[in-house]
Amino acid sequence: MKRFPALAAALIALTSFTACAQTRSPGDDNDSVYSTYVQPILDTKCAGCHNGSAQASAHLGLDTWQHVLAGSEYGEAVIPFDADNSVLVEMIEKLKGAPHPTTPNTAAVTDSEIARIKDWINSGAAGPDGEIAGADSEDLVYVANQAEATVYVIDTGSNNVVRTVDLQKLGFSANAKPHHIAVEKDGSFWYVSMIVENRVLKFNRQNELVGSAEFSVPGLMTLDPHSDRLFVGRSMAAVNPPQSIGMISRSDMSIEEISVFHPRPHAIILDPEGEYVYSGSLGENRLMAVNVLTGDGTIHTVDGPTHTLVQFAITPDRKTLIVGGQLTGKLFFFDASNPPELPLKKVIDVNAAPWHPSISADSKTAYIGNKMANSVTVVDMQSMSVVDIIEGNGLSQPHGSALSRDGRYLYVTNNNLKGAYSPRHDFGDNEMPGTVVVIDTKSHKIIKVLEVGAHAAGIGTRPVE
Repeated sequence: MKRFPALAAALIALTSFTACAQTRSPGDDNDSVYSTYVQPILDTKCAGCHNGSAQASAHLGLDTWQHVLAGSEYGEAVIPFDADNSVLVEMIEKLKGAPHPTTPNTAAVTDSEIARIKDWINSGAAGPDGEIAGADSEDLVYVANQAEATVYVIDTGSNNVVRTVDLQKLGFSANAKPHHIAVEKDGSFWYVSMIVENRVLKFNRQNELVGSAEFSVPGLMTLDPHSDRLFVGRSMAAVNPPQSIGMISRSDMSIEEISVFHPRPHAIILDPEGEYVYSGSLGENRLMAVNVLTGDGTIHTVDGPTHTLVQFAITPDRKTLIVGGQLTGKLFFFDASNPPELPLKKVIDVNAAPWHPSISADSKTAYIGNKMANSVTVVDMQSMSVVDIIEGNGLSQPHGSALSRDGRYLYVTNNNLKGAYSPRHDFGDNEMPGTVVVIDTKSHKIIKVLEVGAHAAGIGTRPVE
């Protein structure tokens, strides 16, 4: 979301604050950039109300670096290295030259002060001792924002956005449409499919682009933790794509295609043993179990009208494969214990348009966002029945889902293309932000709603343990 860039402030930053920063070490306790230039501004203009106590400040504290980086109950105030998308900057830019709305006697933040804060954030928002927030985070969630060619990175420890990756700065178009994410088991690399650019990109842990594979209209991906393989299907946006899936060697990003002989191969998942990859068709009630070594495929069909099978999930114990039907609101349960056989065990009704499911590490619970019902269905995998339906603010066209590695949180992305969710602050260009809803898996309560980029779609993290 590009929000009110301030050219004058940027020029001031280049001519004044940057020069100061060059002569002072951010790692110096007594003379750091933050302590010398940033905290005094916040103390004078902001910390009187935003002091970390339970006030009308929504628990946002601006009196210490730790409080600033912790954000509030609504999410982060600062995204290191990204001032333009940091709420703190957006808020103070709106107050520039005008009285504070709640404390009119407080002096407005000046252009030069805004420039100093922005320069500090764009340099990493380092603390008094030079520490950079999120630099040591191990468990990260990656969110593809399809309408603005960005990927947001969430730290599961704080449940805040700690980085953004702007694909346009890497030479890709604003219409690249990043769609889905896959992450290595150890978190060393992550991958994003780009529908319009016809590519799958490989990034390292530092969010540096290190590889690319060309593939027509890539969509969903599934990573084999036992080998070098990454499988990719075709985007739902593709009307008549090739009837094949891609198999990428992650080490060198070379790719070969495997025929699946059904139209619009979209849903894709690898079985936990790494022996078979399952591909589902959007155009027909057909799925195929493909032996990854031989390429041999076994076709399976389901009865009824066209269901439009969106995406699979498979239990870690390999017993059950599930997939939802977009058009019929059905959830299918298959016995996956003896591939390539795939007998149907049960079909149940769930809320409208079940999208991308996730299954807990103990194989007992599944979570499925319902795109046309603005809800999340919770399913008991043993009884194969619905046990709860989660609704609430922030759930607006649920799309992707991912569980934290410890299973404590469920993260659900929301397209919000119809504007059912209204942003907390009107910045003039953020009428329909995408969201990530954070759900406590024990209570099934929404504990946080993070505003991310436009049309939040696919989401990925390290596999659950």
